[in-house]
Amino acid sequence: MKELTLQDIETIVHRDENRVMEAKETTGELVKGMQSGCAFLNTDGGWLFFGIHPTKLTILGQDVADRTRQEIAWEMRKFAPAIDLAAQYIPVTGREGKMVIALYFPAPIFDRTPYTYDGKPYYKVENTTMPMPREMFDERIRLSDPKKFSWELTACEGATLRDIDNKTLVAAINKGINKGRIPASAAAARSTVERLRPFNVLTGKDGVTNGAVALFGKNPVRFFSHCKIKLARFEGKNMDKFRDQLVVEANLFQQLEAIVDFCRKHMFLSGNQDDFDSKNELTVPLKVVREAALNLLAHRTWWGEARVPSVNIFDDRVEFMNPGSFPPGTKPKDFLKRPHSEPVNEKIATALFKGGEMEGWGRGIPDMYDLCKTAGMPDPEFDFVPNYVCLTIRFKKPLMPYVGGDVNGPVNGPVNGPVNGDVNGLSDSLKEVYYIVLKNPGIKNKQVADLRSKPASTVKKQLTVLRKNGLIEYRGSDKTGGYYPVKS
Repeated sequence: MKELTLQDIETIVHRDENRVMEAKETTGELVKGMQSGCAFLNTDGGWLFFGIHPTKLTILGQDVADRTRQEIAWEMRKFAPAIDLAAQYIPVTGREGKMVIALYFPAPIFDRTPYTYDGKPYYKVENTTMPMPREMFDERIRLSDPKKFSWELTACEGATLRDIDNKTLVAAINKGINKGRIPASAAAARSTVERLRPFNVLTGKDGVTNGAVALFGKNPVRFFSHCKIKLARFEGKNMDKFRDQLVVEANLFQQLEAIVDFCRKHMFLSGNQDDFDSKNELTVPLKVVREAALNLLAHRTWWGEARVPSVNIFDDRVEFMNPGSFPPGTKPKDFLKRPHSEPVNEKIATALFKGGEMEGWGRGIPDMYDLCKTAGMPDPEFDFVPNYVCLTIRFKKPLMPYVGGDVNGPVNGPVNGPVNGDVNGLSDSLKEVYYIVLKNPGIKNKQVADLRSKPASTVKKQLTVLRKNGLIEYRGSDKTGGYYPVKS
């Protein structure tokens, strides 16, 4: 690295990037400075300066004696793994004997063990140096040597071949053969061991791994309680009220089908419900749902048993909450520029591919973006919260008010009457207006128009048609009255 000048330092400290720069007034704060240096090594890299006011960012310099240099060298030896760091000493013009001490800490190489200083790891949260949580440190350790710390390749304690569901296994083999991903000879396998071999999820002595149980187990939660997924349909745009919820305790192939079935149940709009490729079947294209579900199952982390993935459907969006993170050093847009695959669970991802579920390597995120764009929907959104990645897919058009059975009762009466009769013959737009009245007894014309983003005059004509069909009625005065569903 080139020797810094005072002008270089001025540029660095004033470019408003506090996350990658730390200033200390003197080496009296040497220990805190080195903690920040450790955080730089574990986050995005950065500069550490001594001799600069930490808030005013004015260059003051400090006295530098041989003892000062020795103390800095001694503290640099406390980093593990060992790293070659060099301190620069830059004289301050007009302040005789004063120097700025500069140390550069490079950005991390994410396939290496995380750094510690004096036996403790640190990382940056915005511009603050924080002790690294144990879970994050352990996760970094595992990522530094995936094969050594692989959860999916670890022998499943207590599990035997009898715990494998051969029905799921045979179905995956047949589907894989049909797609040319498994040799046709695999269909002749008669033992569970021979059937598992194409998926490479056995130990060296043909024992059952965690990955085998997660993929094909009869009852995986017997061995790890977090091999499940939570599915929920909420009313409105927040989590105040459940409409339906389900916890699926099953293997990954069964979880995938459960997610698809749940989404088809609650996001169905129009089209042929038996046609899985119907473009109009779901608010979100089915291929997007399947791709998001596969990412959820293939790339989740397994070491934290308190973390369970979930799929949450709201009126305006669906959220896929995945325990884990993107591969270190990458962002979603990196996969759009150059599609590639970095599965956290390589064997599980490969088994889902060989079993005919995944359609290709590294195309998941680009395909979701392309499919949403084709459907006229907003781009998928990725958000990161501690220990989770959240994929949000927003609907082009909100779901109709829920009519599958209100847990609080008011919808249940009319649903079994006119909904199964005259409503079935209505146009989609009239059905939508009817469902709004059904869910909101006493609602006014303007309120219906606001919910549908339509002119009040248009909605009034639709309400009139529904009244003539005997499906709704108007009660009360012109000022205070509203529309109500007609009970059968």
